[in-house]
Amino acid sequence: MDNNDIIIAPISATQGGSINLIRLSGKGVISKVNSFFSRDILSSKGGRFYYGQLKNNDDIIDDVIVYIFKAPHSYTGEDVVEISCHGNFFITEEIINLFLDHDCRLADPGEFSKRAFLNSKMDLVQAEAVADIISANSKRAVKNSINQLHGYLSGEINRLKRQLVDLASLVELEIDFSEEDIEIIPYDKIIDALKDILIQTEGLLVSYETSKSITDKIQVLLLGKPNVGKSSIMNGFINKDRVIVSSTPGTTRDHIHEDIILNDTFIRLIDSAGIREQAREIEKEGVQKSRVLAKESDIILFILDGSQKLDQEDRRIIELVEALGNKLILVLNKNDITRNKETYAEINIKFPGIPVVDISAKTKNNMDALRKELIKKISLSTDQNINIITNARHYHLLKNFKEQVTITIKSAEQRMGPEYLAIDLRSAIDILGTLTGAVTSDEILNNIFSNFCIGK
Repeated sequence: MDNNDIIIAPISATQGGSINLIRLSGKGVISKVNSFFSRDILSSKGGRFYYGQLKNNDDIIDDVIVYIFKAPHSYTGEDVVEISCHGNFFITEEIINLFLDHDCRLADPGEFSKRAFLNSKMDLVQAEAVADIISANSKRAVKNSINQLHGYLSGEINRLKRQLVDLASLVELEIDFSEEDIEIIPYDKIIDALKDILIQTEGLLVSYETSKSITDKIQVLLLGKPNVGKSSIMNGFINKDRVIVSSTPGTTRDHIHEDIILNDTFIRLIDSAGIREQAREIEKEGVQKSRVLAKESDIILFILDGSQKLDQEDRRIIELVEALGNKLILVLNKNDITRNKETYAEINIKFPGIPVVDISAKTKNNMDALRKELIKKISLSTDQNINIITNARHYHLLKNFKEQVTITIKSAEQRMGPEYLAIDLRSAIDILGTLTGAVTSDEILNNIFSNFCIGK
């Protein structure tokens, strides 16, 4: 990857919109675009829009708007030109090919962001936040990623680093004065400071354990025996007949899913195969998958026929989900027929404290109550901590950092000499440097940015 040449890529969807946007970045890019533009932009000071025609010799490709960014005031820190053209795939392709034929090259995945990192426009944590914003599955995830892009997480990491650097300075000063028998290291103070750093680190690590709720689609499994109304309830959520509803048990032999947005979060609704012990051979695989999904799903809507007594099939499913109570919402369907008091009483005994919603999927009675209960279940914590670790790389490096700080505390408690303590502190500082990109390798950088989309 040459970081000095001119790169080009579309930075908007190339189909479906009225305007497409193409970005070029690199030394000499303004002169390059000027060669094909109907207006002279060589003397531009940057921060200006120019309307004109983009031409290939005398052939007009399109009427475009060109925006000039002068280094270092651009996304990449280089001279950048962005071209807005009509949202037609063939026009966009012709513009890109024009520049590819004249010594430009197509940007590699994430190369614009990589150049921004290399030109100190952002650190590695901020650069990774760009990709996280694009892939975010909830408003909370978007907010968290934007906070990381703006440097909130980097700031916390750098504060930890500064605390360690201050401690390392004390220790290295001790080494300088070692021949003069002057003891400078206040071991107790160092131990207290390291323990405080450990507490801050553990807080970040704990946030990763709960981050799935804001970064991934919430998987909601509709579970119950055949013909209990799972498909009808799913249709009620998505307001369309995506699933074929049949009164014949076993119609849904495999898993059908739909993605919906609920409470500003992407939810994946999974209509499972009905679980029953006497399933026909063709249904058995789907039943087994349902058992696996019950353990993997974030929320389970356990659906029962509230008009009937519990039977053996119901009780077998109860045995399956009893240990998953924190995931459960109990749904008693078919209240348009009648209510079986024994079923309600037994369910309340079996699942104390678990929410129970009494509905009729057929008449839509109380479906809003079920929706509200599901929203309550997926509602995110009200914790306003803006630094939530969602990136696996960050998590594993912080785990390594925690281990190194723990080792350093033990060294200080054992009153190890300053030379040993300095090595331990430097190792911890280097881990934080790897996290933000201050200490890294080309191989690691290429691996990180290869997961970005082309236009970033």
